[in-house]
Amino acid sequence: MGSPDDEAGAGATGRTVMSSGRHLGGVIGTVAICAVICLQIALPLIALLQPPPQEFGFQMYSSLGGVTAITVGADGAEHPVVDLDRIVAKDRPEIDWLPLLPEAICEADAAAVSVQVEQSGRVRSIECD
Repeated sequence: MGSPDDEAGAGATGRTVMSSGRHLGGVIGTVAICAVICLQIALPLIALLQPPPQEFGFQMYSSLGGVTAITVGADGAEHPVVDLDRIVAKDRPEIDWLPLLPEAICEADAAAVSVQVEQSGRVRSIECD
């Protein structure tokens, strides 16, 4: 607050006197808003510059591609797994299937001795128990 003379002078000219605490709150609010705007620009930009797909990036769901799986039976013959929807609800291309799908195929196909899963040039093979 100002002195009585300041308040009287402010009232006479139609201006209001702002305390320094109110001014500091305005500066902090402005800085917070600018920081949020910078984050909204920086996060997608950083993700866009890294190899896709990246969380928070524009290409978030576009890069992994389809998955193929092959089982090898006891006779040594290879059999492509064509009905992945029976094992997983939907074989969506944006999901990374390599960590868990081979084990799920082994559980679903009792005749499989080994399983090989390929997605976007990456391959994972396991031996079934």
